[in-house]
Amino acid sequence: MKIATALLGACLLLTACGNTPTAAPPAQNPSPVTTITSRPVADPAAVRWMDGFCSAVHGYRLRTNQEAEAVQPTPDTFDESQKALSATLGGIAARTGEVVDKLTALPPAPVPLGDTVRQALVTKFTKARDRATEAKDALDRAKQGSVAAQDRAVQAMNQAQRDVDGTYDPVGAVAASPELILASATAPGCKI
Repeated sequence: MKIATALLGACLLLTACGNTPTAAPPAQNPSPVTTITSRPVADPAAVRWMDGFCSAVHGYRLRTNQEAEAVQPTPDTFDESQKALSATLGGIAARTGEVVDKLTALPPAPVPLGDTVRQALVTKFTKARDRATEAKDALDRAKQGSVAAQDRAVQAMNQAQRDVDGTYDPVGAVAASPELILASATAPGCKI
């Protein structure tokens, strides 16, 4: 019996030494949680609206830059200077009027903030358009060589440009609307 007990003890000892540790029970070793996230998809109507909105504003900026880059001959006379100033005012009136037309033609915005921002821009661009148009008309009616008429036209031109200051970032203007920001990410007109 002593031999059987000794053999049993030796077997237990060998078994204990030869075993590899077992894995922890499932409660102590949880599997990682897999989260599937989907990217939010913009409403197609919001994308179309933002495309039109951004295109109107960016179109103004691009056209203004192109016209500013065009090399114009330096006027040699006071009369030529008056004509050049009249042409500049006409360009401002045309560009700002184009923005007003494009913004006004947009359908209702998908969220109220869009219409609020659009109306604010329409007001600014309309003011600049009207100011430039009136100044051009007054300059064109003025006597050739009128320093006072040119001074008033230059002041009106500068003010028309200030009227639209801060309007060059259409996406920033709608930053408070997650829906419009999401739409702007895929709207072609906003990627300029």
